[in-house]
Amino acid sequence: MSLKSAKTSRINGKHIKHSANSTIPSNIDKETTFLVKTKTPYVSAVKQIQRILDKFNKKVNKKRKFQGGEYKKLNYITVKGMGKAIEKTLSLGTHFQSNYPVEVLTGSVEVLDEFRVNEASDSEDEDEEKTLYQKRMVSYVELRIRIRRD
Repeated sequence: MSLKSAKTSRINGKHIKHSANSTIPSNIDKETTFLVKTKTPYVSAVKQIQRILDKFNKKVNKKRKFQGGEYKKLNYITVKGMGKAIEKTLSLGTHFQSNYPVEVLTGSVEVLDEFRVNEASDSEDEDEEKTLYQKRMVSYVELRIRIRRD
């Protein structure tokens, strides 16, 4: 079965969903990006995001690491969510909107789905697994919460 025929007909087999490429390039991006998943508890997400924001507040955090150097150029932290997690991500944005300026960006990203189809072979009684890949578009939302450096 080719990829074209896989798109036109329903594929019977095990459906394995792969996440989008979520590699974060630099160390600073790792410390200022929060990825929301469907299983992320709301309250712990609020606390973790607040902890990230408090790193850059001079009154709360006395460490100089987050006050100078590359961190001084930072204007916002990023909160990202895809698919089913969009609603939770937006509710996190409304929570922080009362204290911080929040920007909302939307878009779509291409993800790869894997299908494992069992096919019976004529020569032996064992089943062969054939793997098919199919691309699909998933919507995402990105929140940019502005940092206050009081």
